[in-house]
Amino acid sequence: MFAKWIKRLSPQHKKREKELAQASRRVAFSIKRYKDTSKEIQEEIANNGFAPFLIYDRGVKHGGH
Repeated sequence: MFAKWIKRLSPQHKKREKELAQASRRVAFSIKRYKDTSKEIQEEIANNGFAPFLIYDRGVKHGGH
């Protein structure tokens, strides 16, 4: 009985492992694309010479103001 249960779960486990591996590859690919695009944007900003005129928003500080 225990062997039948293991045999039944094995294909499901393999399917889940395959899905997880595919998702991991998609995430890794997305991160690489983001990094590459970010580098391209930074290079373009540096090449155009307008970086000193950019304003970077570091977030709103909440407090007593």
